[in-house]
Amino acid sequence: MTLKIVTALKARQKFGTIMNAVSFGNDQYIVERKGMPMVAIIPVKRFRQMDKARQRFFNNMSKISDSFDGEKIDKLDNMLEEATQAAKQVKAD
Repeated sequence: MTLKIVTALKARQKFGTIMNAVSFGNDQYIVERKGMPMVAIIPVKRFRQMDKARQRFFNNMSKISDSFDGEKIDKLDNMLEEATQAAKQVKAD
């Protein structure tokens, strides 16, 4: 897998070639306009993996949110502070 950077003009001119490189060669492209990254062209398989991971993340966040439904904000703030401090301690060790 290779990450390549192309200009928008080059991407338009070589779109078929880029599609083949992404689809069959598993390459990935960043398309820039005026030196600024604008879009990525990635294989569909990779996109689907990313989308599934995103869906799992939001489903898990929803479950976590639901499990704290009805808790007082102060209690949640304290829990978050304790978790933050514990994470900092682990990182320091």
